[in-house]
Amino acid sequence: MSNEWELPTNVKPQSIEHVGGGRVWESGVYDAVVKMVYLDQAKSEAVSFNVLLTDPDGKELKEALYIKSGKAKGNKTFYTGQDGVDRPLPGYSVANSLCIAVTGESLAKNMATVEKKTVNIYNYDLKKDVPTERPVLMNLIGKPVKVAVSQITEDKNKKNNAGQYVPTGETRSKNECKFFGNAAGQTAEEILSGDDPVMFDKWAEKNTGAIIDKSTQGAKPDSAAAIMGGETTAETSTSSIFS
Repeated sequence: MSNEWELPTNVKPQSIEHVGGGRVWESGVYDAVVKMVYLDQAKSEAVSFNVLLTDPDGKELKEALYIKSGKAKGNKTFYTGQDGVDRPLPGYSVANSLCIAVTGESLAKNMATVEKKTVNIYNYDLKKDVPTERPVLMNLIGKPVKVAVSQITEDKNKKNNAGQYVPTGETRSKNECKFFGNAAGQTAEEILSGDDPVMFDKWAEKNTGAIIDKSTQGAKPDSAAAIMGGETTAETSTSSIFS
């Protein structure tokens, strides 16, 4: 199974550790525990790596990291930029960062450890969480991590008459995990390079408390949503992935 998740050799590694510009977490660096990681699939066939973290006070953070594009975009773990260079999907890079932070090994190698388990997933037809069988990355569960988290402002979307998700004119707040590290504060890239743990402090100095606007007016053309072609707002499939 792991070969499916290995990036092609021509894909240029993309650093995600840089100092850039339930209840929402304020932007900052947090100590957390991985409560759950499971795979899901949208109706577009895009595959998400769904992370649930808890902080020392029990506050939860949930995020769906898209690690494979949908059928219309070739079911790929990477995309081709405007410069013609192939790069990992943004969600793939962050999910890979978590895997390295916890196990020291890549996302592709950790995919070999998935087990089918029952997890509560929101069902759009029933409009509530229902117990659903999904692949779970068991070797990540219960492990301590450090994570850089951004607070994001984004559009509230709603289906139009054509069945497409479009902005409603309202916004909401959410969180995005930027990159992960081990409990000692060494980021995934620092683990691989053997460098001293300095990136979390640098990132926190510039980003703590900041709010990033990714709404219609603030979004950039190279955002994750643009790369995924709107697939991140698609409803999930009712059938179990990899069945």
